[in-house]
Amino acid sequence: MSATPARSGARGDSRVRVRALAVVGAVLAGALIWLVAHGLFDLDLRVPDGPGSTSTSELPFTVVVVSIAVVSLLGWGLLALLERFAPGRARTVWTVLAVAVLVLSLFAPLFAEGLSAGNRITLVLLHLTVGAFLVPAFRWGAAPE
Repeated sequence: MSATPARSGARGDSRVRVRALAVVGAVLAGALIWLVAHGLFDLDLRVPDGPGSTSTSELPFTVVVVSIAVVSLLGWGLLALLERFAPGRARTVWTVLAVAVLVLSLFAPLFAEGLSAGNRITLVLLHLTVGAFLVPAFRWGAAPE
């Protein structure tokens, strides 16, 4: 009978738990931001229709929640792939990519035309909040280099 060392299993379980909690936290925080902006501040949240477009589209609650969940799970998947195929550099490579994606994601809300100040602030806050949950938690939970 071959047993896996308890320490290895505990580390793997801890990693999954941290990542899962980060995903749930990011989704809940994003949902809360949308609810406060929409309900408390009566903002009709909108996003630009595309690069260079002056028109905007409504940003429904379900799109926010599903988008955050999908992006979070994609980040988790990328980190898992990097840990498997580039274990010595997974944490660093993932962190650099994650921060780059976060910075790039801010361009639309910061520079798009047709958004109100409230929309810009809310969208930037959404992006930064999701990043604040995912980047440190996924980095902390990544395999050591």
